[in-house]
Amino acid sequence: MKSQARVVIIGGGSLGISLLYHLTKEGWTDLLLVEKGELTSGSTWHAAGLCSNFIGNMTVAKIHDYSIRLYNEILPKETGEVSSFHQTGSLRIGYSKLEEEWFKNLESKAKNVPCEFNIISRTEAQDMHPWANFDKARVIASTPNDGHVDPTSVAMPLAQLARTQGAEISRFNRVIEINPMASGEWQVVTEKGTVLAEHVVNAAGCFAPEVSALLGINLPIVNLEHQYLVTENHSLLQKSATELPVLRDSYCSAYLRQEAQGLLVGPYETYGSKPWALTGMDWNFDRELFQGDLERLMPFLDRCMELLPLFSEVGIKTVVNGPITHTPDDNVLAGPQAGHPNFWNLCGSSIGIAQGGLGKYMAQWMVHGQTELNMASLDSRRFGAWADREYCITKAIESYEIMYTAVGVNDNRPHARLKRISPLHALLAEKGAVHTAVQGYEKPLWFKTDLVQSEAPTWQRSAAHAAVAEECEAVHNAAGVIDISGAAKFEISGPDAGTFLDKLSSNKLPAKNGRMALTLFHGPNGGIMTEQSITRINEQLYYLIGPIASEYRDLDWMQQHCSGFNVKIDNCTDRIAAVLLTGPNSRAILQQLTNNDLSAKALPWLGCQTLKIDSAQVRLLRVSYAGELGYELHMPGYQLLSIYQSLQRVGAEHGLREFGGYAFNSLRMEKAYRAWGSEFTEEISGVEAGMERFIDTSREFIGAQNIRQRLARPGSTRLAYLAFDDDIPCECFGNEAIYHEGELVGISTGGAFGHRVGYSLAFAYIRPELVAQDVKLQVMTSAGMRSAHVELNAVYDPTNQRLRS
Repeated sequence: MKSQARVVIIGGGSLGISLLYHLTKEGWTDLLLVEKGELTSGSTWHAAGLCSNFIGNMTVAKIHDYSIRLYNEILPKETGEVSSFHQTGSLRIGYSKLEEEWFKNLESKAKNVPCEFNIISRTEAQDMHPWANFDKARVIASTPNDGHVDPTSVAMPLAQLARTQGAEISRFNRVIEINPMASGEWQVVTEKGTVLAEHVVNAAGCFAPEVSALLGINLPIVNLEHQYLVTENHSLLQKSATELPVLRDSYCSAYLRQEAQGLLVGPYETYGSKPWALTGMDWNFDRELFQGDLERLMPFLDRCMELLPLFSEVGIKTVVNGPITHTPDDNVLAGPQAGHPNFWNLCGSSIGIAQGGLGKYMAQWMVHGQTELNMASLDSRRFGAWADREYCITKAIESYEIMYTAVGVNDNRPHARLKRISPLHALLAEKGAVHTAVQGYEKPLWFKTDLVQSEAPTWQRSAAHAAVAEECEAVHNAAGVIDISGAAKFEISGPDAGTFLDKLSSNKLPAKNGRMALTLFHGPNGGIMTEQSITRINEQLYYLIGPIASEYRDLDWMQQHCSGFNVKIDNCTDRIAAVLLTGPNSRAILQQLTNNDLSAKALPWLGCQTLKIDSAQVRLLRVSYAGELGYELHMPGYQLLSIYQSLQRVGAEHGLREFGGYAFNSLRMEKAYRAWGSEFTEEISGVEAGMERFIDTSREFIGAQNIRQRLARPGSTRLAYLAFDDDIPCECFGNEAIYHEGELVGISTGGAFGHRVGYSLAFAYIRPELVAQDVKLQVMTSAGMRSAHVELNAVYDPTNQRLRS
């Protein structure tokens, strides 16, 4: 075995082999893959091999689509062998209004994957699958280009192709130590020798937590047992000249496909699922299966027989029961490991064969620093220490049991909640707050009223719409207060604090104490890493506020680039709590609680003061994402409840009312304010996002050279702000297809109903030449086509008079 390598990949399953192959395609060939057993001997070998285009997450949908092309087109072309991919297509069956809405949403998303996705009639479905029972189906989706593949038949050729390019594979060789070296390299100690590596990738599948534990890292992965059955041959299938499409069904909670001349049936139990190896994996576990447990499956198998009566007519030949990894949100863990430079994760996939193409994007990430996809939802840094073992187990069970459950865009499940809470959580819950968890943090979404007590899952306008309208009205006409403790907060201090941040920020930093600037951080290739507001407290102390969903990514990004600077990076997200007080009466309310002058002259827009409210020292920021006169009040968490009660006490006579995230989104959309994760992603830069006024290219910062190139040569897409001309009760939730005169021209990033202006709004990336006032567009929503036009300015208070008052 070689003693030095640029990259050591630990794990020879589907994902590890794919990365090995794709790194060679990026020009890196000094590679070593170490596998403790035979290649594919973990979960890969016993996987059912399904590859589906029915996917809700846009990034994952693109990965699946590439995986299918990799197996069915690229691999056969490179090997000269016939494709082993069974392109049978799939049928997904739904029975409810919710599923009908969801399928229509996915149909719109599929336009920009792009992949074929058709909603078909029962008659059309019957023609494709003569023996299935579609009588109770309300909606059926056909994805004709997907199917299934024998995992080994694609993993082994990919491994061989990587070898021919110089990559090496060491089998039956367990990694027993991983040690960081003073040089920045990694020492990987194996049973067969030691290798020094620049990069190490944990692609160890079921054993990934054990590999990470070698570095003291707790990886949020849990193994669950998953079973499928293979039947005896059926005479009708023996006579059939074509292979049946795969069936997936929410009623059965199962997949059903043809296997040779029999059937393969795999239920995902909606209750009673079984975690495994909760105290750790036995390193000797290799190419093993568990005893079949049909009793656990029987309620679901009975339903499968209703859907496919052929299943009831054949005997069971084999029961395959093996471990499958699940993460808390059931997305794979990919990308850098926070706090460990050049240590990467590529593990935790519950459908690893379908996601085999992920190796392409992971290779881009390692070689170029960014990928062509928005990887935020897969980034392994999305979990922090709050994601403890109990949380991971509970969420993994949930992920398994809802595998085929219909979902709404407003799903708000109760599993493993209250991991990170604001000091106001209990009080707001008493007042009717409905919270949602983002990065484990409980954030208020909306407040119940006498008339609206709940909202059902949907892909259209929800029952909370009327309650949200009241919240927006209060902010517009009087005052509103929202708990914003669930934002990421950092203090950057030290002699080099300003110089350090200037290296990261695309915008100039505030030149004076007590001033704030809004900015973006870019990667070297120009993709947006995050958005931040930066407040200069003094020359050696800056206060940053950013998206909670990017908290650990942003912390890791700053830590990666602080070498050579005399700075301290303090993540104070859980220590500092905050509220936003906003609306025309907000100054009058706050002025009653302080002797400080809060006039526009004394504290102008984007200003900051430290003042005393009651007995607390409060960092007051004159800013409002809601687009009204407003103030953010930041303070130690233990003081927030008392200050909040004082705001309520003096605010009652001024019409003060709580509001939540739904209203906040509506208010920011009316002001055309962008948001990270929607309008800001790694796929685009601030140029395409229309943020040129927040980019200063007269100086150097990370990504500056790329940004200058983009400014000189405009790209193929640009952010547009859309106002809707109809009143169909369905908003844009992100990734809807945008059309102009019948031609696909772009994709939405999200939207909301603007309660102050009285119509729906959205953002979308479209062709630059169409970003002109009043250009007519059509948006394919869950409720059908909607009509919109382009607006070049905010539709509410475009001159910021209310904001600056």
